[in-house]
Amino acid sequence: MNDALDAALRTAEELELETRGRRTGRPHRVTVWFAYDPPNIWLRTDPDADWLRNLVRDPHCRIRVGASVADAVRVAIADETAALLDVVALWRAKYGQEWVADWYVERGRVPVRLRLRTA
Repeated sequence: MNDALDAALRTAEELELETRGRRTGRPHRVTVWFAYDPPNIWLRTDPDADWLRNLVRDPHCRIRVGASVADAVRVAIADETAALLDVVALWRAKYGQEWVADWYVERGRVPVRLRLRTA
């Protein structure tokens, strides 16, 4: 990983996630909150989010953080409940307690782990 990408992941509030549409095959982009815990990028979402369904079909994706772009892949999570609690703790540290309420855990959210692909 290059230094610019690492710095962007450590300081940016959001990233753009690009998945491949599961029906159309076209790029699908969303802006999401994330936590960076090297080597993982952690997201959370509703289980029926389009971008998550795209990643289930094809785990390869691309992220854009500021001017940095990188390929990534969704990695399976053995214990989603524990991972979601970890994600919420990372988000509280990053975004602040007042912005990250317990509903991130209690409303059927799922954690998503991305791993940057190396060349």
